[in-house]
Amino acid sequence: MNPEVFVQGWRRMAPLLRKELLEAWRDRRALIMAVCFSLMFPVLLAGGTIFMVKKQSEEVTKVALLGAERAPLISERLQSPDLEVASLDSGVPRELLAGDYDVVVEFTEDFARRYQDFRAPQLYLYVNSSESSSGRAQRDIQERLGAMQQLVVTQRLAARGVAPQLLAPWRVETRDVSTPSSRGALILATVPGLLIMTLFIACLATAVDTSAGERERLSLEPLLLQPMPGWQVITAKTVAVASLGWLGSLLAIAALILLMPLMPLAELGIQRATTVGGVVAMGLIMLPLALLVAVMQILLALRSQSFKDAQTQLSIFQIAPLVMLMMLDIAQVKLADHWQLLPLVGHQQWLKGLLIGDAVPPFWMLSGSLVTLALVVAAVLVGARALRRESLLSAS
Repeated sequence: MNPEVFVQGWRRMAPLLRKELLEAWRDRRALIMAVCFSLMFPVLLAGGTIFMVKKQSEEVTKVALLGAERAPLISERLQSPDLEVASLDSGVPRELLAGDYDVVVEFTEDFARRYQDFRAPQLYLYVNSSESSSGRAQRDIQERLGAMQQLVVTQRLAARGVAPQLLAPWRVETRDVSTPSSRGALILATVPGLLIMTLFIACLATAVDTSAGERERLSLEPLLLQPMPGWQVITAKTVAVASLGWLGSLLAIAALILLMPLMPLAELGIQRATTVGGVVAMGLIMLPLALLVAVMQILLALRSQSFKDAQTQLSIFQIAPLVMLMMLDIAQVKLADHWQLLPLVGHQQWLKGLLIGDAVPPFWMLSGSLVTLALVVAAVLVGARALRRESLLSAS
C-alpha cells in the first residue's frame, strides 16, 4: 500500500475516531463500570490479605484438658502462646466443643498408673470435624503430643543404656529454599487473571453499545453509507472501546501498587519486588491485549441477534478466559517459552513475573505483543468483511 494513501486514509478516519471516542467517554454507565471494578478488586485483595494475616496472628487454639492432674508433664508442655489450655475437673466433650473449645483432650483414670508401668496409657482427642478451626487444632495438638512422645522414648532408652540412634538410623531435616518472590507467586497468582478480567469488563458495555446498540438504534446504517472502507469503521470503534479497557487496567495496576504498602506482605514472607519500570511494562503489555479484547467483543456483538443477546455472549466470553487462566494456575503447569506467544497465557506469565520480580525475557514479551497485534489486524479485516453483509443490519 502506498504510504501517502495510508496516511490519507487515517486522516479521513480522524473525524470518525473522534466521534467514537466522544461517545465512549460520554457514556457514564460504561465509565463508572470500568472505574468501579478497576478499583474494587485491588481494595478487596488488600482487605482480604490484611484480614487473613490479622486472623492468623490473633487466632489462638483453645484446648480443654479433662483429667489433667493425671498427666502433669503433658499439661505443662502444652502451654504455649499459640494454645490456650484450660484444665477442667469435669465436662462432656461434645458440649465443650460446641462451646468455646477447639479440641478436648481426655486422660483415662488409669493414665498415671499405666504410664508408670510402661503399659502405654490411653488418651482421647475429641474434635469436631465440621468446624474449620478443628482441623488446624487437631494437627497442632498431634504434632506436640508426637514430639513429647518421641522425647519420652529417647529418655527411656538412654536410662537403660540404649543409644537412641539405634531406632533412628537417619534424621530428616527439611530446608526451605524458596525465595520471597516464589512465595509471593502463590499469593499473587490470581492478580494477573483479575487484571485481565478487569480489561474485559471495562470494555464490555462500550463494545455492546457501539455495535449491537447502534444497530438497534438504527444509527449504524447511516455510518456504513459513508464513503469509507469498513476497516476504518472497525478500527475507530476498536480504539474507542480499547481506550476504556486500557484505562481500567491502568487504574487497577495503579491501585494495586499504591495499596501494596498497606498489605502485610512482610509478615507473609513476601518481598515487594515491583519496580517503576515493571509498572510501566505492565501498562504497555496491556495495550495490545486491550485492542484484541475490544475488537473480539465488537465482532461477537455484531454477529449477535440483539442487544441482550450480545450482553449474554460477551459475559460468557469474559468468563471463559479467566477460568482457563485459573486452571493453569491451580494445576501449576510448566509451560514452554513459546507458549508466551499465545495471547492471555503470555500476558498472565508476564504480569506475574513483573509483580513478583522475576526476570521477564524482553524477546518473548515483544514477540507475544506483535502476535497479539497481528491478531488484531486480522480481526479488523474480518470485521470489515462482516460490515459488507446485508444480513448484518437485518439482525433482530
